Amino acid sequence: MWFVVQVVKGSKHFEQDSQVGNRVLVSDTTDMVISGRALGAGYRFEARKGIETFVVRDFSGPQPAGSLAIKFTTLAQQVGAMALTGEA
Repeated sequence: MWFVVQVVKGSKHFEQDSQVGNRVLVSDTTDMVISGRALGAGYRFEARKGIETFVVRDFSGPQPAGSLAIKFTTLAQQVGAMALTGEA
């Protein structure tokens, strides 16, 4: 099962200027986390399991304000994630 949660400052998944609201997808059955990462002018959704990192989706160049949060929410819906923050 997947859950949408918000990370706090100090977490390795926290970004000061997160374009996805510092939300991550956490799987309780696969020990995998999907998060958003800034890459220079681009952005990436990546899955991590242990020390392995997998690219879920790359976005090159700047994206319209708010569009990545919408795309992350869509990804959460596609994997059937439950929101523990009251929104998703």
